[in-house]
Amino acid sequence: MTVFKIMIGNMARRFPGLLFALSVVGLQGQTGLDRGSGDRSDTGLPVLKDWFLSTGDWQNDPQLYVREFGTGTETVIMLHGGWGAEHSGLVEAVVSLKTEYRFVFYDQRGSLRSPFPDSLITFDRHIQDLEFLRKELDQDQLTLVGHSMGAVLASAYAKKYPKRIKRLVLMAPAHLKNPIPEEDSEIRQQQSKRFEAFMDRPGVQRELDALQLNRESPSLSSREQTAKFRINFAKRMLYDVGNWSGLAGGRALYQGHVFGLTANSYPTAGWNYLEAFAKEEYPVIIIAGDHDFLDMGNLLIKKWTAAHPEIALHIIKNAGHMLWIDQAEATTKALRQGLGR
Repeated sequence: MTVFKIMIGNMARRFPGLLFALSVVGLQGQTGLDRGSGDRSDTGLPVLKDWFLSTGDWQNDPQLYVREFGTGTETVIMLHGGWGAEHSGLVEAVVSLKTEYRFVFYDQRGSLRSPFPDSLITFDRHIQDLEFLRKELDQDQLTLVGHSMGAVLASAYAKKYPKRIKRLVLMAPAHLKNPIPEEDSEIRQQQSKRFEAFMDRPGVQRELDALQLNRESPSLSSREQTAKFRINFAKRMLYDVGNWSGLAGGRALYQGHVFGLTANSYPTAGWNYLEAFAKEEYPVIIIAGDHDFLDMGNLLIKKWTAAHPEIALHIIKNAGHMLWIDQAEATTKALRQGLGR
């Protein structure tokens, strides 16, 4: 346990603020959005709502949990944040597009429904898993939607397999340059001050007080403790903390050690995915909330994309890192445009 705490502490110092973010919460269980069991797949089998993707020998090697929903014919792969989070938090982001696309989600290596030995969890293996999925789905090219660290995974896959990309949509992406250039240190300092003020906004305390969640006696019930946890989580993840009830999951559902294992295996030279995008012809669309704590005010992504006019940038006002909870209609509109509809 001590070694684990030290590892996580090191990650927090190397990636300030990011580790907490990547415990992105998820909507638990299945919803009514899954593909109907009466439909037929391209293989002739009934469409499976969920299934297990082999990473070697199907019987003996670890598998990835895959879930499908949507009645459209065009396939879109959805990549959740993390590392170590799980897929269901992204379901509501695309609920309004369920009749237009076939969405394919999976819990990434080491996440809730895809347990793997620690020795098999690396950055490169996450990329390879996505290639396994492409082959299993028999897709020549992929349309990828990645949220947070899922956007980094999508970008890394695109860099390694550029000919396999049809379209990239990056939602609230984690930093597409790593490390952040020294020339942007002043921007980061400005954002740090804005973030401190954002976290101290009075609406958080009002929400807690309204539900009497700051009381000392009587002690809080388990449900009240859960609500308090989610309100405190919402103050970082959402623009409007009053939307906290839209959050679910978290805590034990997040496999936090997976972040450390993956980050420790990052490329030693880091990355600059914007430069990689510029060399290719596939469209890249970035969708971000203007109060995303990873890039408050979007100062970094605006600067970086200004040098790459081929990248389409959509900023959603009054939205945080989980922008579909703050601004559902605007997020759906941006996604529909990003996906080419």
